[in-house]
Formats: sequence, C-alpha cells, structure tokens
Amino acid sequence: MICKFSTPFLYNEIYTDKVEDFLLVYNPLSEKGISILNKEAAFLFKLIDNKKTINDIFLLAKKKDPKLTISTIIKIFKNFLSSEIIYFGRPKDKENLFKKPVHLGIWLHITNQCNLRCKYCYVWKTKEKMSQETGEKAVKKIINNAKKHGFKKLTFKFSGGEALLEFPLVLHLVNLGKRLAKKEKIEVDFVVLTNGVLITEEIAKKLKKEKIRVAVSLDGLGKYNDVQRVFSNGEGSFKYVEKGIKNLKKVGVLFNVSVTITSKNVENIPDLTKYLLDRQIPFSFNFYRENPYVSERLGGDDKKLVFYLKKAYKIIYDNPPPYQIINGLLDRVYFGRPHLYPCGMGNSYIVVDHNGKIFSCQMTLGRPIGSIEDDDLIEIMIKCNFVRPKNLTVDGKTPCKKCQWRYLCGGGCPLLTFTQKGRYTLNSPYCAVYKALIPEVLRIEAKRLIKYYEG
Repeated sequence: MICKFSTPFLYNEIYTDKVEDFLLVYNPLSEKGISILNKEAAFLFKLIDNKKTINDIFLLAKKKDPKLTISTIIKIFKNFLSSEIIYFGRPKDKENLFKKPVHLGIWLHITNQCNLRCKYCYVWKTKEKMSQETGEKAVKKIINNAKKHGFKKLTFKFSGGEALLEFPLVLHLVNLGKRLAKKEKIEVDFVVLTNGVLITEEIAKKLKKEKIRVAVSLDGLGKYNDVQRVFSNGEGSFKYVEKGIKNLKKVGVLFNVSVTITSKNVENIPDLTKYLLDRQIPFSFNFYRENPYVSERLGGDDKKLVFYLKKAYKIIYDNPPPYQIINGLLDRVYFGRPHLYPCGMGNSYIVVDHNGKIFSCQMTLGRPIGSIEDDDLIEIMIKCNFVRPKNLTVDGKTPCKKCQWRYLCGGGCPLLTFTQKGRYTLNSPYCAVYKALIPEVLRIEAKRLIKYYEG
C-alpha cells in the first residue's frame, strides 16, 4: 500500500534522456518498455533520491504549484510503479524476469539450391532438397515434442538456399502444421525467408491466403544490393527483388525486409532506410558474420558502422513510422523483455536440415547434434548446447556483469564471440557498437511514442 510516507527507489539500471520537451525513462529490467514523462512528471521523477518520501517530494513540488494535492502525487507515483521505473520496499525479483521459454523457433532448411549466389552466403549450393516425407516427420515430431515440454507457440521458418524453389513443399508443411497444432492446442505461425526474386503476384496471393509471413533479403538500393546479391551469371538482383516486394504490398502480405550490413553496402544504409520508411516497409538490420564459404573480407570497422547507422537513425528519428521498429534496428538487441541469452540456441530454437539432421544454429549446419529419428528433439536441443561452460548466461561473462545493457543484447552471438575472440565467456565483438547505439535506438522509440501519442 502506497502512502505519503512511502519512499520510492530507483532501479540501478534506470536510464534517462531528454527527448524534445519530455523525459525518456527506461528500465532494462522491465518488460514495460519506455516511459515518456512530461515536464511535471519529469520534475517529480528527478526528485527521487532513494531517501525522500512521497510527502517530502510533495512539499517540494507544492512550492512550484500551490494547487497540487498529495492524492495527485500518489497517483503519479502509482503510475511510475506500474511502469516499473521505480519500486517501493524491494525491487522486482530478478529471478522472475527470466521465465522458462514458451515460444519455440524452428528453422527448416528445405533446400541447398538457390537462384542467387550472394557473396556472403554460408550455404554450399547443391541440388539437395528436403523430401515431403522428411518434412512431414520433422513437423510432426517437433509439434509432439513441443507439446510435451510445455511450449505454447511455435514459429516455423522455411529457409535454404531459396525456400520458394520448393514452394509446394512449403504449402504442404504449413497446412500439416496448422492441423497438428490445432489438434494439440498450440499457437503456430509460419515465415518464409526469401531473396524475393521469385515472388510473383500469384505466389503472393497464396502466401496471403495461408497467412504466411515473409522476410525478404535486400541489402541496398541498386548497385549496393547488386554488389553482393547476384545471380550465378553475375547479374544483380535489385530490380527483381523490388518487383517481388511490390507484389507483396499489392496483395497485402505481412512482410519485412532483412538487411545484412557489410563493408560493401554500409554507406548506403541511410538511403535504404529512407527508401523503406517512405514505403512503410518494416525492416531489420543484421551484421555480417564470417563463414568458411566467403573468400573476401566483408566485415567493416566499428566506427564506420556506427557512423552510418547513426545517419540512418537520424532519418527515422525525424520521421518515425506509426508501427514499432525498435527491435529491428540493432542486430541481436531486443527491447521487448530482459533476457539472459542473445538468442534461443540451446533453450528455444532448433534447426532441421533437408536430410532431417538437427543443429543448434543455422550457422553450424556442418555440426549435427541429432536427427528427427531421435525420441526427444527438445532434450537434444538443450543437452547439446555447444557453448562452454554450458548454460553460460550474460551474467557469466566477466566483461558484461556490470553493463547496463546486458539484458538487451544477452552478450551477443556466442559463436561470433568464440570465432573472433577464442572464448565464449568474453563480450561480443560488437559490444562497442551496442553501447554507442542502444541510446540512439531508445530515442527513436521515444520520438515515435511522442509523435503518435500527441497526434
């Protein structure tokens, strides 16, 4: 029970910033998101010092506004409490923040073949593809195992190679998955990962009918896309991808654009951002990761990456879209809820290849941990987590322990960290980038909330 003698406390991790005439307040230990305080609320918030009672704050505030009442102050502090930017007595128990996952992600690698030869691809191109029998067995086994382990929602992602080369199989497995999930009372959705080249209006209509979401890869405008996303004859793919995107928009398919940032396209990211914003196309930025099949160096330097992303962010800040974009602006950084791991690998994510083999991550396709013939794929997923020490969380990484943002990035991709630094227990190679850009992303979301709340 909050009364005038109660003492409000600030979370140690609380972050504040001024955005226009408002105060941005964000607690990385909360699922509530950003709070936007007007001048009056911001004045009260700034008086919190973990010593003053609500009555002490009231008396100070009353000097500025004699008409203020203690009941109004208490109401405002109740709002602060419900937004989880303050606490009374004891802070929210951290252990309760990290709940057992109930959403399982499944990556179905259905073909090695592709109509493009992208410069950074990690898949060796062959004609191998998933059979209908293997696909059915994988979907059935995963849904059955997910039900057993208490998962409430499944997201199947169809990938390759180019998944649309096997579109009939995709449609068959989607319909099978819907029937089985309905029977088991599990929520399910489906995503096709595609280069966009094959998206005709007819295919778009089928995607719409089956409620299949789409992630289209596009790395830049014109030559900036075409320098790394090419056909086998060397021709660029931009004009074909653009046409595919137009077909998705025309039909009304839910989709987003996935951008992989390399040294080849980083300077075009601001222009691409404006292009996508102007067309109200949701997008996400991903950082290039080295792999054995890439001969040229495509990774850039951190300063250049930060410089061009800040330019892109400025474009978004000046004209934020009505829809939330915050979780796609910084690779491996998620603001929706605090998390101990950067991804679901080892606890809520499983990869199945065209042969029915099981992997921890699509970036480890050469290192199977089991197959769909095994009894319990979820147990294998958990048991065969390749990170050492096992179950290493961001709190177990010495450089991350005191970082304000550790529960947003989860310490970054463990495979990338090990590849570049030789140890899983170190912070991400992108740590400096995260620290430089997380505040910028928060400002974008604050500006969006201000614009559409006021409007």
